[in-house]
Amino acid sequence: MLAEPARSPLLDPTYATLHPRELLGDDVLAAVTFGLGTPGANDPRCVRVDLEPLAGTAHSEVWRGVGPVRIGTVGPIRHAENGECFAGWLSVAESRFGGLIEAAEAAYLGLLALHADSPYHHVWRIWNFITAINEGEGDDERYRQFCLGRARAYAAAPGRPAGVAYPAASAVGKTGTDRTLEVCWFAGREPGRAVENPRQVSAYHYPRRYGPAAPSFSRAMCVPGPLLLVSGTASIVGHESAHAGDVEAQLMETLANLETLLRQAQAAGRIRSARLGAGSLVKAYVRPGCDAAPVEHMLRDRLGDEVSLLLLSADICRSELLIEIEAVHAG
Repeated sequence: MLAEPARSPLLDPTYATLHPRELLGDDVLAAVTFGLGTPGANDPRCVRVDLEPLAGTAHSEVWRGVGPVRIGTVGPIRHAENGECFAGWLSVAESRFGGLIEAAEAAYLGLLALHADSPYHHVWRIWNFITAINEGEGDDERYRQFCLGRARAYAAAPGRPAGVAYPAASAVGKTGTDRTLEVCWFAGREPGRAVENPRQVSAYHYPRRYGPAAPSFSRAMCVPGPLLLVSGTASIVGHESAHAGDVEAQLMETLANLETLLRQAQAAGRIRSARLGAGSLVKAYVRPGCDAAPVEHMLRDRLGDEVSLLLLSADICRSELLIEIEAVHAG
């Protein structure tokens, strides 16, 4: 099957070092700065996420689009858009809604309602940052509560046709005493194309043992460019976690999942090349307490120096998982 014809990418992300007095370009949709002490641009498009960087100096993720952007707000949602793409972000205090289930439902209802009535009808990629994501036992675990609130919102979302693929997504845990849910996302006028991994059960088909609602995301989404937006990927085979307690074995299993997903996207004609390279970004979330140095060394050895790499300290959605990787690949 032939890959999508080449065209100008609608999104062009890079890892960068920003400075407080730096002016972001007119074409920047969003700049996500990681770490409380990391310098960031004094610009409404700059979002700070409290996940501490573990390596390197380029700790901001800058997303450029095509043409100048317009900045605005819709209720609690801040956004930037350029006629082709939309970047949005919001922070929800759980105390305002009675808990994480209700906060997640409210956040996603607002997000989905906005895009149901927007020219940017297609949500491509979502990042979720959740305080104390592994706290609680069984169905009371906070990640499972988040998944339930998100699923309720999708079920009730206005204007969402049956059969529409879920966006690519990640959900990781952040520290701090404030119980907040932070959500960042991209959407566009054109639909993306979902990609699933044959080594893994689709997350939205996970069995009941993982919670009252299965996670609502696709393994990856290919958007015009083509650009492959890979969801958070971990050491999961089928639907079960593999190599508990062994970060190196989990890393190798995660990379096997990533490579299989890239090959699947190529075989489906979504991308031309399954090889990560100069047009690729890789972000690794490493659970606090794990030594990040061997993780960085193994990733560099496997990916080479062309691939831009960012390591962050974060809790992973399952307590037995020690690492999660996401990627952006200009295929």
